[in-house]
Amino acid sequence: MPRMMPPRETLRKNARFVVGTMTGTSIDGELDAAIVAIEGHGLSMRAHFVAGHSHPLGALAADLRRVATQEPLPAREFTRIAHDFGELHADAISSLCRANGVSPDLAVLHGQTVFHAPPHTWQLLNPWPVAARLGCRVRFDLRGANVASGGQGAPITPLADFILFAQSVPTIVMNLGGFINATLVPARGGDLSAMQGFDICACNHLLDHVARTRLGVPFDKDGTCAASGTIDLSVRDEISQALAQPNTGDQKLAGNMSSTRRSLGTGDEAAKLVRHTDHLAPADACHTVTDAIADAAMRVISEATIPANLPNLPVLIAGGSARHRALQAAFSRRTDAPVRTTFDVFGVPVHMREAAEMAILGALADDGIAFSLPQVTGARSHALDSALLEPIAVYP
Repeated sequence: MPRMMPPRETLRKNARFVVGTMTGTSIDGELDAAIVAIEGHGLSMRAHFVAGHSHPLGALAADLRRVATQEPLPAREFTRIAHDFGELHADAISSLCRANGVSPDLAVLHGQTVFHAPPHTWQLLNPWPVAARLGCRVRFDLRGANVASGGQGAPITPLADFILFAQSVPTIVMNLGGFINATLVPARGGDLSAMQGFDICACNHLLDHVARTRLGVPFDKDGTCAASGTIDLSVRDEISQALAQPNTGDQKLAGNMSSTRRSLGTGDEAAKLVRHTDHLAPADACHTVTDAIADAAMRVISEATIPANLPNLPVLIAGGSARHRALQAAFSRRTDAPVRTTFDVFGVPVHMREAAEMAILGALADDGIAFSLPQVTGARSHALDSALLEPIAVYP
């Protein structure tokens, strides 16, 4: 059974209510917003998922894709998109909090990553509409401090994975979004210096591309078509080997992977791998790509500097493709440990994991904790991670 949140009336006495927001690199048409109740402070805090909602991006989805694909636009368009995106954040957070009777103490906004090539990075968003309309403190630009300090600015979620998902034994947490990233979470009470986090390979970018081009649908819901197909092993191996290769020219991270793997951006360059399946039947193409993704991911994880008992570590999966049955089965075939979703174990819906973790990162920043881990991002942040807007409480 999932771990349940304590009664709301118990939490209100001591908890901070923090809202986190997130859109993925695949820009799938929704802004995820999650309310998290935070008890305690710093690394000893406990986080409880309260509620979440996926708010449609509407016409902004196409606008954000235009920016992310580097389409030239006049300055007024960038300004309009950033402003409208901020207003949409304010709409989503207000609606979610009103429906759940919560007055947030803090809102934490990731923004839309439209470019990331350290030391240059941009999470597009105008945060002021949220601060003005909600009247609460707002944290944003969660990667800038680490990038300015010489780090990669990614992944930033490992410490939040520890707060939210640490168990009595080390655990592998995988987010199956536009790209896959993974965290080796130490056992609760364990040595945080042993925590590792790394980006792996494209996931939804490939799955959605093969669904659009071979099935004529935006995505293969729950992996139903893929599950009915047959894997072409030779094509699977071609795609898997390409996915598992690190990007050339990336900066080496000490104590982590041999080199970084791109987690941010459009992912369109990976779609060409799907062409290897052009001669296969549609269902076979879907299953072959699905198995290649799982094969590459588990290969990368097994090659990382993590404990030799990898096959015995439990695996938690989240992200949009955690509901893809064929992909979950592909992971299960490659480990002796159980592969379960974050909802199954902790009651955190798979599509809300990143939004909930943004809330946790903001709470850590409020407590003076640098959430960008140097062994993960390649550098220690020289300034507190994230920028802060703090509206005045009383107007003249």
